[in-house]
Amino acid sequence: MTNDQRQALKVPELTRDLDAVCDDFQRAGFCLIEEALSCEQVARMRERLVEQAEAERQTGADFRDGGPEQNWGAFRDADGRIRQEAFTEEAGGRNQRVWMLINKGKVFHEIFKVKPVRTIVDRFLGEEYIISSYGANIAKPGGVDMPLHTDQWWMPTPTRPDRDALPIGSMKRDRFDVDEEMPEPPMIAPLAAINVIWMLVDFTAEIGATRLVPGSHLWGKVPDAGGEGMAVQPEAPAGTAIVLDARTWHGTGANTGTEDRLALLSTFCGPQFRGQENLTVGALESVVEEADDDLRALLGFKVWNAYGRVESPAVEWIHPGEKSLGEMRPDGEH
Repeated sequence: MTNDQRQALKVPELTRDLDAVCDDFQRAGFCLIEEALSCEQVARMRERLVEQAEAERQTGADFRDGGPEQNWGAFRDADGRIRQEAFTEEAGGRNQRVWMLINKGKVFHEIFKVKPVRTIVDRFLGEEYIISSYGANIAKPGGVDMPLHTDQWWMPTPTRPDRDALPIGSMKRDRFDVDEEMPEPPMIAPLAAINVIWMLVDFTAEIGATRLVPGSHLWGKVPDAGGEGMAVQPEAPAGTAIVLDARTWHGTGANTGTEDRLALLSTFCGPQFRGQENLTVGALESVVEEADDDLRALLGFKVWNAYGRVESPAVEWIHPGEKSLGEMRPDGEH
């Protein structure tokens, strides 16, 4: 292991120093921002999340994973069929997911105004980006370790020009293109997404603090079993934000305690890429109407270099429910 690799494996510490967190992010693939959320914000977000989660449970709309057979990513069975019925508490799911937080309370919009976090995202993703997903993970007692993974698995890695690579549309969460003959060190895909984990309770290893492998964002490799021995679980108080390079190997920890681990999870990605949640379609019209330009852009309503438009490319914004002109006739019928 080189000195640079040893340095990358140093676990970042909790800090509010922007230079330090940016250095940690580049070096280790993640950083810990102290007091990203105030105590008052944490309390309001936690109350709203618990209320929403209970309402979804009561109506049978809750999504559960984190059991041995329901871990994230296993959405289809061996025959390729969607396995939605497997992600229930009755089927062994433990952790509760709450999706599309953009629609589930104005309090959840406050994360987009946290300057230290946006400073990092601006610096490393650039002038324009969108929200890929915004949900919550309530890791409950009995939940198991999530396998180490990356959230930029969809980005093809460099390969040799004369190689027959896996077609881009054939990639899956468990099927990647790996060029075994690439030289060392391998060329790697650039950063295209950033995750933020917003702690609504004190994170400890006992209740499933996020497992991370420092430096893995620069390895250009698919996570393997060797990463388990290098994974760390940073412990930090409620209000902390972990800002994570989406190439970094990570996963929710097992909750062996007696308390729920509540966290908000927001992912930002370049405007070229398809988001996990289709927020441009799914965001409630009332949410979009009240949103400022920054939030509307994050939701995908801003046209990027003619991409994301409905008709003419000579526009800056699209609007909720906007339709194409459709089939028309010269006589005025359409």
